[in-house]
Amino acid sequence: MRHSSLRHRSLGLGLLALALASALPGSFATAADAGWIADPAVQRRLAGREVVVQAAAAVDTNRPRGRVRAAVLIKARPEAIWTVMTDCTEALRFVPGLSLCRRIDGAPDGRWADIEQEIRYSWFLPAVRNVLRADCDRPHRIDFHRLSGDLKQEEGSWVLTSTPDGAATVVEYEMYVDAGFWIPQVLVNRSLRKDLPAALAGLRERVERLPEGRPH
Repeated sequence: MRHSSLRHRSLGLGLLALALASALPGSFATAADAGWIADPAVQRRLAGREVVVQAAAAVDTNRPRGRVRAAVLIKARPEAIWTVMTDCTEALRFVPGLSLCRRIDGAPDGRWADIEQEIRYSWFLPAVRNVLRADCDRPHRIDFHRLSGDLKQEEGSWVLTSTPDGAATVVEYEMYVDAGFWIPQVLVNRSLRKDLPAALAGLRERVERLPEGRPH
């Protein structure tokens, strides 16, 4: 699929991040280690079809903020994964609470796009609306950051790296967020233990069930 195809549909990528943006605990003491995926223990968990999630413990329940990172191994090429990740129609199927996703601006060649989205985390909380800028290096990386919306601050990235044999791809996700408002601790815990792994596992399922998602 060509870069220009992003002119005709919204980016669904980054919506995994935004769907979980208000449900992160306190910050890491230092920036995330870029080589964490190489840890043998992490490699074993990925090979065992586990979604690996790392986050700090909550330190400010009045205003959750912090960094989270996660990874999943998908049996497909980066291009096939990219196609699903950047499709809002697909994202609506596997991102918990996502109810709106649309592209509001972007480059003709697909190198960047501004995405509006709306997430409802729980029936007793109002929907959260945000606009983010996604800078794309197809099919290997997307960096995103907040332009406007209900969250105070957010930024992060997606990185797609082929395994040495080319039979699969490691998808890494990292985000820092400052919600700027109080969130019930039960939602923080649920998102880290359930929603984030479910979203990444959902991405894997959507990709691997498509014939074009398999390596040739």
